[in-house]
Amino acid sequence: MDGFLSTPDSLRPMRPTDNMAPDSPGAGSTTDSHAGSMQMDTLTQISAELATIASNMLTKADKTALVQEMRAAIREEIQEVRSDLNALEQRVTELEADCLQASQHSQAADNATSRQGTVLLDLRRQVEDLDNRGRRNNIRVRGLAEQAGEDLITILTQLFTQILGEEAPDTYHIERAHRALRPPRADGLPRDVICCLLSFQLKEAIMRAARTQTVTFMDAQISLFQDLSHLTLEARRALRPLTRLLQDRRIPYKWGHPFSLQARKDNSWRTMRWPNDVPGFLRALDLPAVAIPNWILMGPPQQATEPVRQPPAGNGRGRPPRRGGPDGPEE
Repeated sequence: MDGFLSTPDSLRPMRPTDNMAPDSPGAGSTTDSHAGSMQMDTLTQISAELATIASNMLTKADKTALVQEMRAAIREEIQEVRSDLNALEQRVTELEADCLQASQHSQAADNATSRQGTVLLDLRRQVEDLDNRGRRNNIRVRGLAEQAGEDLITILTQLFTQILGEEAPDTYHIERAHRALRPPRADGLPRDVICCLLSFQLKEAIMRAARTQTVTFMDAQISLFQDLSHLTLEARRALRPLTRLLQDRRIPYKWGHPFSLQARKDNSWRTMRWPNDVPGFLRALDLPAVAIPNWILMGPPQQATEPVRQPPAGNGRGRPPRRGGPDGPEE
């Protein structure tokens, strides 16, 4: 009965168990022993790693061999650089020699070109002078109205007779006469008439008489000019700013042959032939600077000297040239 009334052990409450290690004298010694074992293992591992590092480190002999190898490599590289520098120096020397030779050749070519330019300019002036000499018997008549089927020789004969008046000869011996060799003008103005007389003296008499009067013929005002070459006309057109300044200052001037411009001041003549003569020409006449950009006849390479002074000269008969006036005919 008691056995049935008693509580089984499995149903009895359990006592709390103390998980703490028994406070016995040998417990601390075990823990310290375990910690010391771990430290020894760590030290052993570190020693092994240090031994591995020490085994991998270079020895003195290895370092010496490595330094020698590096020196040999550097010495080889330096030798290659020196070879390249020597080759480059040689090439630079050759290039300098070539440049010096080319500079000498260029200077010689410039000198030759300069001399050739002067020679060509002289030849051009000579051709211009020969062309003008071939036209010395020509008269360029401006203002004659163009007519279909016109007889220019008959018309010119009547015109010259009117100009000369009582001094008119019986015959003029006009070798040829024609209009300027170009298409008719777009503005409707008549083209110039160019005629050639066999007598130079008669041609000069007609030109002198025309300068002293206003010529009106066939209800038109007529102007007579000396026939000039194209080069001379271009130079005169380029010098218009200067000739207009001379006219404004009322300074007498005249054109010379071969081409030149002469102006008179203080009973002496100043002559200008080349573009380099312009500054000295203006200083001699006390004139301000004038820009002449279109003068195509370039002067000699050397700097021109002061304008040449010449004694007063007229037209060969003791008469001074007329003051100012037209610069000549134009095509």
